[in-house]
Amino acid sequence: MPVEKVSQSQVYMLYSQYLYTTTLGFIMPLLIKIAQYMAWFTLIPGAAVGLLVTYGAYRLGIKRPGRTFASYGGEVLGKWLHYPLMFFMLFSSLFVAAFILRELLDLIITIYLEDTPDWAIAMLFGCAFVYVVRSGVGSIFRVAQGFFFISVIWIFMVPPFVSHELNFNMAVALVNHINLKGIWNGSYIMATQYAEMAFIIFLFPYFTRQEKTMKSLVWATVTSIVIVLTGLISTLLLFGPALASNLAYPELELIRYIPPGGFFENLDPLIIAIWLSSLFVKISLLLFISVIGLTHAFGLKDQKPFSLSMTAMMIGLALFMVRTGPELDYLVTHGFVPFLLVSELIPLLYLAADGIGSFRSKRKARSKAM
Repeated sequence: MPVEKVSQSQVYMLYSQYLYTTTLGFIMPLLIKIAQYMAWFTLIPGAAVGLLVTYGAYRLGIKRPGRTFASYGGEVLGKWLHYPLMFFMLFSSLFVAAFILRELLDLIITIYLEDTPDWAIAMLFGCAFVYVVRSGVGSIFRVAQGFFFISVIWIFMVPPFVSHELNFNMAVALVNHINLKGIWNGSYIMATQYAEMAFIIFLFPYFTRQEKTMKSLVWATVTSIVIVLTGLISTLLLFGPALASNLAYPELELIRYIPPGGFFENLDPLIIAIWLSSLFVKISLLLFISVIGLTHAFGLKDQKPFSLSMTAMMIGLALFMVRTGPELDYLVTHGFVPFLLVSELIPLLYLAADGIGSFRSKRKARSKAM
């Protein structure tokens, strides 16, 4: 039974950052490339589907709030099916963490440390991740709580400073340039992004007031949508879809349009540091999920024995999954999204099997009573 407890406010703050950090930093150019002016709209159906998948995981976890997924999953589906499915989910969580780490390494090397070997930066980051994971889930959520307000404030403060550069004549295109194929494909990608919250099935015993968890996640989703829309619409009105889709980091380009003498003019490194901290929180949580799930699967009480080995595996995946940035983009559109979505839908399989089992048990009880 986990000892550390995470409050619902911490759940809200962490998952708000969890959902908007990678979307603003890495997914935005792809969304704009796919859906053009309707990229903003893909957030709504994508988030709705993601919440629906997450609700299935929530319903499964709330039935046994004091038990870990590893301990009761075998009772629902049988151990021979449960463990392969659970390990697939854990590998998916680790792979997502490695994928984000690779994006982060490319960003650092491209902008700040051009001549530094990627393995050296990855090793430094790895030391931090090992320490955080060994510290426990409470530390991860507290760090997210500490960075929440400052990260949200800077995101909302940047657009007003560049408002004089925005072409508001393009605003009408946000509603009349309807691209159904682009909306469908963009929503599919965003559904996968928001459905990552289904991994809460591994964290459920750590939460206080577990019946409020879904409410916290809904508000985190709403917050992230508002934040992403702020950056996404500003990007579209400033650069247009043709240019924005070809920018590696459009959110960072917004900062460069702050006029000379503005308060944020020389705060580019500070803003980057704040954003990177939120990315660190997301990677740490995904890594912790893979570590704690493996810990529970082997019946251990402490996650520390697996912290170093799983971090090393994550770094190895990040360094060797692809060779170049274009290959990384190709991976997103050719296999990564369906691979991740399949793992996110696994809790729904457990929920369906659990429902069928409960129905049969009630039916047998009624037959005996008669």
